[in-house]
Amino acid sequence: MRLTAFRVQNYKRIEDTGWIDCRDLTVLVGKNEAGKSAILRGLSKLNPSDEEDYDGLREYPRRRFSNDYKDTENVASARFEFDKDDIAGLTAISPLLADVKSAVVGRSYNNKWWVAFSPAIGNDYLPGSETKPKIEKALSDFAETFAPDGHGEDFAPIKASLSQTLATLGEKIPASGVVPADALAEMYKAVTAQVTEQWHRDALSGLLGVLRPLHEEAQQRKKLSAARDWVVDHMPQFIYFDRYDVLDSAIHIPTFITQMQQTPHAPRVRTTRALFRHVDLDPRKLHELNTRQITDQEEARRRVDERAIRASSAGQAMTEKFGAWWLQRRHKFRYDLDGDYFRVWVSDDLDPSEIELDQRSQGMQYFFSFFLIFLVEAADNHKNSVLLLDEPGNSLHGTAQAKIIEFLRKITDENQVIYSTHSPFMVDGEHLEEIRPVYEDKITGSTKVSDDVWPKDKDALFPLQAALGYQLAQSLFISRHQVLVEGITDFWIIKALDAALIANGRTALDPRVILAPGGGAGRVVPLASMLVGHEVEVAALLDGDEPGRKEGKKLERVLGFDNRVLFVGDHTHDGNTTGEIEDLFPDDYYAAAVKIAYGSKDLRFNADEKAISNIVDRFEALFERKNLGDFEKWKVARILADTIMADPVNVPTETLDSIENIAKALNEITG
Repeated sequence: MRLTAFRVQNYKRIEDTGWIDCRDLTVLVGKNEAGKSAILRGLSKLNPSDEEDYDGLREYPRRRFSNDYKDTENVASARFEFDKDDIAGLTAISPLLADVKSAVVGRSYNNKWWVAFSPAIGNDYLPGSETKPKIEKALSDFAETFAPDGHGEDFAPIKASLSQTLATLGEKIPASGVVPADALAEMYKAVTAQVTEQWHRDALSGLLGVLRPLHEEAQQRKKLSAARDWVVDHMPQFIYFDRYDVLDSAIHIPTFITQMQQTPHAPRVRTTRALFRHVDLDPRKLHELNTRQITDQEEARRRVDERAIRASSAGQAMTEKFGAWWLQRRHKFRYDLDGDYFRVWVSDDLDPSEIELDQRSQGMQYFFSFFLIFLVEAADNHKNSVLLLDEPGNSLHGTAQAKIIEFLRKITDENQVIYSTHSPFMVDGEHLEEIRPVYEDKITGSTKVSDDVWPKDKDALFPLQAALGYQLAQSLFISRHQVLVEGITDFWIIKALDAALIANGRTALDPRVILAPGGGAGRVVPLASMLVGHEVEVAALLDGDEPGRKEGKKLERVLGFDNRVLFVGDHTHDGNTTGEIEDLFPDDYYAAAVKIAYGSKDLRFNADEKAISNIVDRFEALFERKNLGDFEKWKVARILADTIMADPVNVPTETLDSIENIAKALNEITG
């Protein structure tokens, strides 16, 4: 059985989540106090692994309790899809279930389950409104039957007796409501009891033809209750986790053995037990090896060696398995048995000094415990389960949180997983179809879940926006050759001019080079620092104005003082050393684009404006003088790029000369 959708109602602050489709991995994303934990806990009690029932007094919405609470109120429902083994199991109970594909299972505050099959198969009993008329007609037809040839004398008493019996039994069949299966069984048995010879069967064929299918269907419908019980018994358990307690670095084995007996479900006991099970160590066996009195020196030595070998082998196994998941550092684990104590020591590739586990970072301890619990329990005790994880990985670094997603995705080979988070690093930007935003209804304050269209709630959307932004940022590191430009308008124009170089048979940018807009001169330096940290070959093309030259000096220090920064002003056709990308064009070519962008406005410059060297600054001054509003150069840049792409062969020669010189210089730097 596979969970395909779920719904939570009347639980804490939740009125009704509506049906939420789910996948092998489903993520509830929202701010704190939005109701994510309530959704998971409410769902978990549909079939809880910890056997905790619903408690209406504590869990029903408080503001409605006095007026509305009934223990028959539904809390959680889940839709399960059947596989062929499930259908075979159900059909063995009742053939009526041969065509079912799925079922919805719900549970109320009285902790009773209900099951509805799909396609619907009707009630557990035949309806009297349909059954009564069929039986009455069958009895009427039987009253008109004649004996088979040669059996008139024998048939008459049978007919009289059976008619009277069936009439009496027929009174038990109601005209409405449900038909008791036992009543139909009695009628059918009364008829079959008269069949001892073939002529009996022929004479009673009319009754048998009506009563047999009614009896058989009634018996099969009577078994539907057992089929629903079968579904409840076989549906996946819901395993809810909201605590991931870390291990003690020194475990007192006798105390732990006692704790396993007295408090086996305590979080720290649970984690410690997972540690021993994961590396195939039996604490009782270890304790026995230490406490058993042995006088034979050779046997005593063998016992010491066995303890040491088991501990060493287990430590090596954990080092190998843990290293596949935790990539912050390469850790080495050493397990040590010192008398009654089992100790966990940890070193790493940057510092070989061994440190107790509980002295390592909180994130590392968390992931170690998290790793143990799920690797052991999800693969062992909790097969055919749905794991519900409340805010996993909060204390971990962003890259480690991303590894948890990878870890959980692997777990879904055996178990479906639903987890909640408010961290953008726990959102997989490549699988946004798994995301279910959780938010508050602005009127009622109740918890809502968006299953398709994302809500207009900036707090709920923030982790998703941040995740998308992070994914876009990561795309910068795909290419080993990057050229940073100041802004998106520079990016548009350079990309269009690069295409024009190709169309005119000139030297264009190396295809391996990726242009990346920095969002302004002041943001190029931090972006370059990140790229250099990822071992990317970085160059930059900045404006020749004062801000561009100033940031260029900072950037050269980041990039290593190796002349990896170019300035547009050094490549303009008219020698304008303060020039920007727009100054690569002749004035009339750029002005034509401005006229397209701004229509029939008077765009003639006065003497002061003509003296301004940069074309964009010139138009900004003109717009200010004539109160034309802000001059938005992005509008003109978009038209320039479109014009160039539509007619690349007519781009001015001086513009192509300038951009070709820039392309050659950038190719040399980044090559």
